[in-house]
Amino acid sequence: MIDFVAIGHVTRDLLSDSTTAPGGTARFAALLAQRLGLRAAVLTASAEAAPPGVAWETIPTTVSSTFENRYTAAGRRQWLHAVAPAIPAEAVPPRWRTAPIVLIGPVLHECAPTLAAAFPGALIGATAQGWLRTWEASLPAPIRPRRWQPDPSELARLHVLTLSNEDVDGDEELAARYARMAPIGIVTHGARGATMFLNGKPHHITAYPARESDPTGAGDVFTAAFLIRLWEVGDPFAAARFAAAAAACVVEATGDAALPNRAQIAQRMAANGATQG
Repeated sequence: MIDFVAIGHVTRDLLSDSTTAPGGTARFAALLAQRLGLRAAVLTASAEAAPPGVAWETIPTTVSSTFENRYTAAGRRQWLHAVAPAIPAEAVPPRWRTAPIVLIGPVLHECAPTLAAAFPGALIGATAQGWLRTWEASLPAPIRPRRWQPDPSELARLHVLTLSNEDVDGDEELAARYARMAPIGIVTHGARGATMFLNGKPHHITAYPARESDPTGAGDVFTAAFLIRLWEVGDPFAAARFAAAAAACVVEATGDAALPNRAQIAQRMAANGATQG
């Protein structure tokens, strides 16, 4: 049985040294779930290789969605070089539909919020990032912010929705509006922590100290850790502290080795006077 399903493009990321690395919300989230002891699965459309030990289903394709990240004093700027196919609801394997935790993690509108209907008994989370992007048809092209206007019925099965203030180009009011579309909405602010909206009411979540090396995937790790801990203990505040500690761990290194295990997260929390709850 699968415990955690992540849905979205597994990407090819172009690095500054002219090499490439696999990325994407679905991949980061599934690997973290695996690191935390869950049986993880990825549903994607990608030409990248499956990570060891993670169940894997892909829409047939020879293309991976391909990004170039440029980090500047003004924040991350992204260029898009290729786009993989969309992921329809009928692609969800029947054997995965009883998974208790599901993360819908689009990077380029490839999976709709309505995919949640394929998992009637699950705790469903989504990252809004991929629905908040637009680009020119002729590639390569820069990623630009997009005004997302979902119908409330599309989000009816979501329990948790997360986004970064970078996803809305720093528009805090707009970020809060999106976060309030789900029972639990979280806006992450990097080293400034996060704002968690519980049924519309905001609560500040303090970040844990970290020596940042590479912020790539921190928001994805936060979301996956939050969902897993919320499913385990049912307390959104305990889940948020756990997620913040996981995100602090992952920014201090690069690649898959940066993903923390439970002992590392617990150590980070204990060093700062918190318990796992």
